[in-house]
Amino acid sequence: MKLVFLHSSDTHGYLLPTDYQSTGDYDAPYGLSRVASAIKVEKAKWGADHVIVTDAGDCLQGSPLAAYTHGSKNLDNLARFTAAYNAVGYDVRCLGNHDFNFGQEYMAYYVDNNKAPFVNCNILDAETQVPTLGRDYVILERSGVKVGVLGITTQYIPHWEAADRIKGLAFKSAYEQIAHFAKIIKPQVDVLAVLYHGGFESDIASGEATEPHNGENEGYRILTEISEVDVMLTGHQHRRLNMISPSGKPCVQPGYRGEAIAEVVLDLEKTEAGYKVKEATSELIDTKDFASDPEVEEIVKPLDLATQKWLDQPIAHLDQPAQIEDANKGRIEGAPFINLLQQMQLYFTHADLSATAVMNDVAKGFGKTVTMRDILLNYPYANQLVSIKLTGKQLRHIVEHTASFLEKDENGKIHFIDRYLKPKPELYHFDVFYPLEYEADLSKPVGQRLTKLKLKGQDIQDDQVYHLAVNNYRANGGGFYPEYSLDKIEFSLDKDYVQMFSEYLTQGEVKVDTKKYYRFY
Repeated sequence: MKLVFLHSSDTHGYLLPTDYQSTGDYDAPYGLSRVASAIKVEKAKWGADHVIVTDAGDCLQGSPLAAYTHGSKNLDNLARFTAAYNAVGYDVRCLGNHDFNFGQEYMAYYVDNNKAPFVNCNILDAETQVPTLGRDYVILERSGVKVGVLGITTQYIPHWEAADRIKGLAFKSAYEQIAHFAKIIKPQVDVLAVLYHGGFESDIASGEATEPHNGENEGYRILTEISEVDVMLTGHQHRRLNMISPSGKPCVQPGYRGEAIAEVVLDLEKTEAGYKVKEATSELIDTKDFASDPEVEEIVKPLDLATQKWLDQPIAHLDQPAQIEDANKGRIEGAPFINLLQQMQLYFTHADLSATAVMNDVAKGFGKTVTMRDILLNYPYANQLVSIKLTGKQLRHIVEHTASFLEKDENGKIHFIDRYLKPKPELYHFDVFYPLEYEADLSKPVGQRLTKLKLKGQDIQDDQVYHLAVNNYRANGGGFYPEYSLDKIEFSLDKDYVQMFSEYLTQGEVKVDTKKYYRFY
């Protein structure tokens, strides 16, 4: 008996094969419509009575189309967006952290109008302690085989989301909840799968830590310490992960934007006690090799046309371009677009200084005419801006942390260390500061690299208080930075970055600062 899981995750609202950088280009090697085609082909190959189709979340946010769907304030658009996911034919799904970006009411509509059940055993109603927006688990049957699917989402969401978006919710440890429910469900089923919007905090083969063990990702601990689990179907880290663990359990993660689906095949043998796994195999199937699904295209077409029209609306005109020639070069050397983003953050917060990252590796900045397309391609996240209060000593620790991202090779070339490039690029964690003037000697030990740290010509003083403008993701702890904590947040703006750019660029003449404020050597 063959039991097959077909798994997707982290499509981030890319329903069609386009990145929306230019009108009329629908040849991108990813997208939900390609996912749908791949799943339908593989499901026909194995037979529907042998297949379970799953998705591990992060669907509502991330693409310009997703931004338009939310920004339009029209539930008909959200209904169409939801219908596209229904057309894939999922059997069971879970939520991702970015599905909370637009608030609980928006997310609840999406969940309630999905044909597939959502499983969620660790996001609970704070009062009743029962699952919200879903159920603990489902038990499915395929050709006489009983399959339990436990749903789980990273518990780290309160570190990223504004309080109003998660009001009334309690977030429990993925490991603790799976450990509890696995003992209850496993005696009832032949196969137990964990559907997890979360990843692995340690290398699956060696057990070596790959990131701080802070609870964001608990996949390795679930895999190695909870014997009842047979299959790990994961997401969140955007990794292309496909392996069988040393204990024989399949662990998969299918990348980003629907670039692949993961296929897990279990060869089951029947025993007196039921079925048991005799052998497991897995692979990643690239969706670029599949045509865009006509059913999904037909559903999405009106929404896509409206999105394209919205994206091309001019928002503002600048006196000079604010560009970033290359994302990594801009990160290391500075760029006018980065300065403009910092200028905007200071405009809204009146803080002493500002911190930001380059949020998109294909960011190009702005020309003299700025459209909505430009804004969303350069800053695709639904973050909010906050002001935090820090001492100079705490600020120094934060800036030293950013200097730890870099190293010089034997030829003197500066580049990012592998920790932030593998297993997936995480350079959206690399913040730069404005108008802070700072220099870092990369030949010095980590934590002792700063050789200059000045604001408006004055050295930063350890005991002086400074006000820093930064996005809520970072202020809440995203990126493993030192010193940031919720108690340091002074206030949050009830605007996202699209709104802020639209207001800032139209409030009057904006002069782009082209000065370079920092240097790594």
